[in-house]
Amino acid sequence: MQVTGNNQSYTPYKLSIRLKSDGFSLCIYDNELSTHSSKTGKIDFSTLNESELIDSFQLQFETAIGYKHTELIIENDFFTIIPKSFFELQDYAALLKFQHPTFDTNIYNTFSSQISALNVNLVFACPTKITKAISSVFRDIQISHTIVEFISAVQNLNEDGMFVSVKDKKMTVAVIANSNLQLLNSYEFSTHEDILYHIMNIIENLNLQPTKEKLTILSNQTEPELQLLLTKYLPNTTLLKTKL
Repeated sequence: MQVTGNNQSYTPYKLSIRLKSDGFSLCIYDNELSTHSSKTGKIDFSTLNESELIDSFQLQFETAIGYKHTELIIENDFFTIIPKSFFELQDYAALLKFQHPTFDTNIYNTFSSQISALNVNLVFACPTKITKAISSVFRDIQISHTIVEFISAVQNLNEDGMFVSVKDKKMTVAVIANSNLQLLNSYEFSTHEDILYHIMNIIENLNLQPTKEKLTILSNQTEPELQLLLTKYLPNTTLLKTKL
């Protein structure tokens, strides 16, 4: 048990919340970062106002526990990657609107995360009512994006190639050459053939060689059928099971 100067008590636990368009998943980790407990739930973000979201968060996010650290990870497509050389402006909304013309600053809050090793910055957004509600429930919360987690996993591999995260009918692709990020994008898919199509399309657009390109699939599931399909066209395919 840790006690702060204002006599507020904290457990040694860390809370990680992932928000999707229709719900959430959360994990509580102990001091060794082993999963203590986890749960998933549904939240209709489109219909609930800020006050109703606060009630829902307090009900579902195990708020009775005083966490040592709390993080919110956003899972959406409202992001863009900006080279550091173009980041002097620091007008996050303008940078995001360039790629997402429908972006509305009256609805979304914008955030930025540095990815120093690749000399880029990630700009992402989350609906303002969600960030206000979560900040009301947890006073000190770190807000990040699932792309940061994906890039961190790719960087830990410390090699060039194409990297694909596959989860919940969505794939995120990063292409790294000479330690530089050449491409980062997300695509929806329904079948394994869709995944192959998107990968081959990227290879063609970047003038890569399918027989030589190293492809790494990161998935939280075993994907033997997908790996078999991809290996037919990209022989240097490996699959890593991750918690992403």
